[in-house]
Amino acid sequence: MDFTLPDHHICLLTDDGSPASIRLVKSLSDRGWKVVVLSFPESVIAQGLPLPGGINRVVLADLSEEHLKQQLMAIAQNYGSIGTFVHLHPSIQASLGQESERAILKHIFLIAKHLKKSLNEGARQGRSCFLTVSRLDGQFGLSRKTEFSSIGGGLFGLTKTLNLEWERVFCRAIDLSPAFDEEFVAQSIVAELHDPNRLITEVGYSSQGRTTLVAEMCRVKKNAHPTKNQITPSSVFLVSGGGRGITSQCVIKLAQRYQCKFILLGRSSINPEPAWAKGCVDEFDLKKRIMADITARGEKPTPIKVQKTLKGILAQREIAQTLEAIEQAGGKAEYLSADITDAIALKEKLADAVQRFGAISGILHGAGNLADKLIENKSEQDFEAVYTAKVKGLENLLSCVNPNQIKHLVLFASAAGFYGNIGQSDYAIANEILNKFAHHFKRLHPECHVASFNWGPWDGGMVTPELKQIFAERKVEVIPVEVGTQMLVDELDFGERETVQVLVGSPLVVVSGELDSELRTYQIHRKLNLKANSFLQDHAIGGQAVLPTVCGSVWLANVSEQLYPGYKFFSCENFKVLKGIVFDETLASEYILEVKEVNKSQNEQLELAATIWSEAEPGKRRYHYNGQVKLLKEIPEAPTYEFDATQSQEFAFLSPYQDGTLFHGPSFKGVKQVLNITPETLTMECVLPQIAEEQRGQFPAQAFDFVAKDVQFQCMLIWVRHFYQAASLPLRCQKGEHFQTIPLGKPFYVSMDVISSNETKLVANITSHDIQGKVYSRVFGAEVTISKQLNRLFFNSEKVGVK
Repeated sequence: MDFTLPDHHICLLTDDGSPASIRLVKSLSDRGWKVVVLSFPESVIAQGLPLPGGINRVVLADLSEEHLKQQLMAIAQNYGSIGTFVHLHPSIQASLGQESERAILKHIFLIAKHLKKSLNEGARQGRSCFLTVSRLDGQFGLSRKTEFSSIGGGLFGLTKTLNLEWERVFCRAIDLSPAFDEEFVAQSIVAELHDPNRLITEVGYSSQGRTTLVAEMCRVKKNAHPTKNQITPSSVFLVSGGGRGITSQCVIKLAQRYQCKFILLGRSSINPEPAWAKGCVDEFDLKKRIMADITARGEKPTPIKVQKTLKGILAQREIAQTLEAIEQAGGKAEYLSADITDAIALKEKLADAVQRFGAISGILHGAGNLADKLIENKSEQDFEAVYTAKVKGLENLLSCVNPNQIKHLVLFASAAGFYGNIGQSDYAIANEILNKFAHHFKRLHPECHVASFNWGPWDGGMVTPELKQIFAERKVEVIPVEVGTQMLVDELDFGERETVQVLVGSPLVVVSGELDSELRTYQIHRKLNLKANSFLQDHAIGGQAVLPTVCGSVWLANVSEQLYPGYKFFSCENFKVLKGIVFDETLASEYILEVKEVNKSQNEQLELAATIWSEAEPGKRRYHYNGQVKLLKEIPEAPTYEFDATQSQEFAFLSPYQDGTLFHGPSFKGVKQVLNITPETLTMECVLPQIAEEQRGQFPAQAFDFVAKDVQFQCMLIWVRHFYQAASLPLRCQKGEHFQTIPLGKPFYVSMDVISSNETKLVANITSHDIQGKVYSRVFGAEVTISKQLNRLFFNSEKVGVK
């Protein structure tokens, strides 16, 4: 995508003191960007090499929020409004980092807080970016081959949350392998800054190439053999946050399954219940008794005092109920009132309990704090409260045991870390650190069963009826307590031991906001080559690889969806092939997809004019494809097509891939049999070939599958060969609509209805559908050119080697 900052905007970059930061500054400066470098104090990061000439550096004197705020205001006044922010995080090997790294992470959180207004205003004038760069292993900490600090992983949670809170700002978190040199680092960051795809927020670069992180559906196989390190009645679990709430329900379920032992930790203190409160279960009556007691002591019963006393009594009762339920299940438990953020006090309190219960064999870290609010309203205290409970708490729990003797490490993280979540930037940071740490701990202790549960919202606990309604509006399902606790037990019993991170619940979908009224134009640049798109070896005409026409349409559709998250591709009208793309000496150095907004109708649909072109020579455009794309928030229900599935034996032996009718290789061989052909119609049975995602290269199955669309159009080539003994190539189509994805490996049908034909042209409507006639997609007014001169190219078509 073309992206140049307006003259009055600057790119603010926080450097890590490495040569890579210097190379990045130069790369951006060479592109005309005005860059200002913000450096941390020498006590945090030692200043690296001198900056290139003309680049300004501002060094923070301390790490106070007030000083940071003043410096950001001064930068804006002296150099220009900040339109892009890039943070290069230092590469650190310690598993839970150093205190200086935590300070850096908190400061990036605060920088985001104070740049909210500037970046969002900048997005109204063009492209505005918030980009973070970590150096874990280039695979989001999942490779288990590299030593890294998990703290840098918190940047992913922050960036993904900002991507949801700041709809107009381009937010991207990058993980670069430490093995890459500064030139590659700089090139990769610049490329990500210009990427048009708004559907992904995290990207990794390693020896495996460029990747992103996705969730895959996986069901526990209960008939499988139980995992190693089985929990037994002698197992001892140290559980933070285990006395109350959802964690306590999970502990009770574990006790019912294993009858093991638990040392429960919590902040609530245990005191004898006042005599006046005993036996009173109605909250209204209990409040009256509390008020009477406060008054009897000569104090004023303020609402705050009453509520505090009430919460204490109810908390103690819930803890007592938890302990009783564990005992009734056959387990043993003891509750300790302890602050897990105080390592020394925690060790002292645990010593006696370990003497009574035995050595700790497992940790379940369920403690956590919330401070939900948009990032511009967050405070340092919010960050510390949320961060320390999750991250410092885990560090302290591990300091109380011998990590080599731990057989189970169970972390209660949150889906907010994996997806990001509005109002939970600090919580997402802390939970992503837990995720990265879980992968790191598994690498160091492969025999330990490590599981980081990324829970969605539970039905109970912190989910109020009001929150439940909000989740329902966002189509987010809450987890029933019985279902969630059983999933925990099943995972510990039968879960795949190599699977560390377990995402539970539906995605935290966010409904896209309103579009502004201004009509914008985007230009997205792309380089094409055979090596990146290996499927092209199966699409050669006359020995030359040719980009399938449907790839032109999927190019338009995919990029359109990427530019507008929350909207889905529905149709493309007046799609024309102006000049096909052949992978020979005519291949351009780059191709430009120009997307113009035509209409934004009531925020429910978008109409875009899209054109793909290249430069035949400087200043002279060569047009390849164009069409009008329509995006919708909701795709309408698929219609039904009436067709005749009866097969005529006359066509049972047609072999279009062998007789020269079709030139396509294995990746495109989806036609299984032709059922019937008449001058007016054709029906064929198809099954999509299974091709690896990496073979699809730059044309992934996102808006729709280009292989499915190509198979759909093959009916026209078959019909032309049958009636005119000629070959044909696509020219245009009046309109194409996409309703649903064709399932891989299952039969579907393609029906064609002829509109008109002669020796030079065929025009037809084409519909892909299932056996009941339910439509997957349909094309109106598809047109191909007919020529016997093309026959020799189809018959002599050869497989193209990818070099």
